[in-house]
Amino acid sequence: MKFLKLRLPKSPARRRGLIGVMFLLAAALMSASIFATGPVAEPEEVKEKAWPVSVTTVEPRAIQPTIHVFGRVESSNVARIRTDWIAEVDEVLVKEGDWVAKGQLLIKLSTREAALQLDERRADLAQHQATLRSIETEFELQKQTTAHFESMQRVAQNKLERHEGMMEQRLISQALLDEVVSQANETHIQYQTHMRTLADLPNRIAAQQAQVAKAEAVAGQAELNLEKTGVRAPFDGPVLSVFVAPGDRSNLGAPLIEMAEAAGFEVRVQIPDAYADRFRATLAKGVEGNPITGIGPYGQLMTLTRLAGQIRSGQSGLDAFFELPITTGQPLPALNRVVDVHVTLPSEPDVVPLPVQSIYENDRIYQVVDHRLRALTVDRVGELQGADGSYHVLVRAPQLVAGDQVITTQLPKAISGLLVEPANG
Repeated sequence: MKFLKLRLPKSPARRRGLIGVMFLLAAALMSASIFATGPVAEPEEVKEKAWPVSVTTVEPRAIQPTIHVFGRVESSNVARIRTDWIAEVDEVLVKEGDWVAKGQLLIKLSTREAALQLDERRADLAQHQATLRSIETEFELQKQTTAHFESMQRVAQNKLERHEGMMEQRLISQALLDEVVSQANETHIQYQTHMRTLADLPNRIAAQQAQVAKAEAVAGQAELNLEKTGVRAPFDGPVLSVFVAPGDRSNLGAPLIEMAEAAGFEVRVQIPDAYADRFRATLAKGVEGNPITGIGPYGQLMTLTRLAGQIRSGQSGLDAFFELPITTGQPLPALNRVVDVHVTLPSEPDVVPLPVQSIYENDRIYQVVDHRLRALTVDRVGELQGADGSYHVLVRAPQLVAGDQVITTQLPKAISGLLVEPANG
């Protein structure tokens, strides 16, 4: 057997290089042998991940939506009570925050000047009434003496006629006839004066009656001035402010007390644009039987009374006014106070209540069909506040039917076709 002899270069440097190449070649042959004769790994199958989600089973039905808004307490009737009678303030009977009834005495002003004025006016009235009675009495007496004057005139006229006849017969002197004529003329003048006085007396009575009526009006004004010394409540309600104290003096046009009418309390609520048309349509049907109600600051049931005629500058949405019932003894909400209001709207058919976590981008939910998600676009028709404080969004979609499952979990990568594993339903 013959062996191949390897002839090495005689140069040491070349000999070292050749040896290095031979070592590298040997290492490469050994590595190839190991990979060629080693075990082969089988490819691992990739399994799709199922995302765990919570679901709810839906059942579309008619529900009254609720919306949570903020309102401001206002009053449609706030009175600043003034007086046009200038007098000293004797007593202030109420304080700020007191509840008063209509007609209740609030402030007493000094009555001295008003009482003296009333006495003077009543005396003038009594004088005019006495004068009227005197004229009426004179009128009655004049009517009773009319027959006497008529009789005197007839007697004088008959006497004159007799003496004229006697004068024609030359039975009496001219001097006697002249005397009889003078007596007849005097009697006639007295009769005419009586009749003129009798005719004028009704005019004097009417004039004096006018004087009495005028004196009665002046006395009535004096009585009214005396009543003005007692400032009274114009309606039921709370006292908001008191501007005077005992010892002050009332001035023309200066307010004494400010109060609000209990029946005029209301809450102004700004309605979002999405609900404005629904409010208008409901109120157009009339206030009676109006299904839109609100819950006030102390749990009072408030009713919608009217909508603002126009949108105020710098705001969006529409202002709605809810009547705020106030009763005696109930805590009084401060005017201009901001309060939470839960408004209940008319019933909406075929809606589904879902938690906020079910809503994606305001108008999308995900239905679970065969463990995979299916996106549905929905209409938001309102909110629903539960008695336990839970909050749900009311949505409507034609594709939703009773028994469908909708996820109640916010998935960051939710998309149609995503595999999920419902945790409940």
